[in-house]
Amino acid sequence: METKDIQLFLAIARIGSLSRTAEQLFMSQSTVTTRLQRLEHAVGYTLFDRRPDGVKLTVNGERFLQLAERMTAIETKMTQPVTASEPILRVMSGRAFVSTDVPACLSRMLKHENVRLEVRMGLYDEMKDALLADQVDFCFMGEPIYHPHIRLLEFEPDVIDLIVPKGHYWTHDFPGIRGLHHAPFIAFARDDAPFRKRVMGLLAKVGVYPKVRMELDSIDGIKAMVGHGLGVSCLPRRTLHDAEEKGYVRIPLSDPAWVRPTFLIYRENLESDPIAERFIRVVTNHYEQTKQN
Repeated sequence: METKDIQLFLAIARIGSLSRTAEQLFMSQSTVTTRLQRLEHAVGYTLFDRRPDGVKLTVNGERFLQLAERMTAIETKMTQPVTASEPILRVMSGRAFVSTDVPACLSRMLKHENVRLEVRMGLYDEMKDALLADQVDFCFMGEPIYHPHIRLLEFEPDVIDLIVPKGHYWTHDFPGIRGLHHAPFIAFARDDAPFRKRVMGLLAKVGVYPKVRMELDSIDGIKAMVGHGLGVSCLPRRTLHDAEEKGYVRIPLSDPAWVRPTFLIYRENLESDPIAERFIRVVTNHYEQTKQN
């Protein structure tokens, strides 16, 4: 039994999906599956029930989860030298933020504070659960969380644009949003994901119910599919910085309702923490500058 396989098991248990675990850890799904099977063979029982929508811990898996968490905690203590306490900043982000705002804010933070960063990526429900379980300090999110112990900072919303393949006739003769009714649409995430529900709700308000050709959890994947002429999509503008490289064209939509909110969300017990206060100032300054640009 290898420590790295136990750490992978913990990641799968947290994320609840082999494919999303592979994406977040920058591994192939076949590697994740092989290593999980190796661990299950080593312990002698099945750790997860495989389901169409992901995986769920078995009874033995629940028991092993507790043991695995203790094992990794002990290993961490054994391998870390006794030094002065180094502050840790734990950040979790949605996919639309992890390639844009998060790197910029963390880079600025490190210029002001010597902190150890722990950064994770996840979907709305994963971030909400991690925040309420005190597993992360801050979440960059496109939809709010309402809870008595949670604080929200709202910044300038991000515009949602239509993207089409380069050379598509809509680039010079866009018929308006109703044209999406018959266009092959590439949707972001599952149908219960907040951003997808926002986009589909805006389309429904004008009587448009697009035919979803495919759904992907990866924004980069969606842009690549659109660039290869496999459909059209709607994505936050801050993620659309590589149009020339990916072969797509951004078409602004004239309706001011086509925006996605921007939130920094954290637990109330951080309000008097100096590291947290510094990070909030860094993020606030970042979005103020973004608004000016």
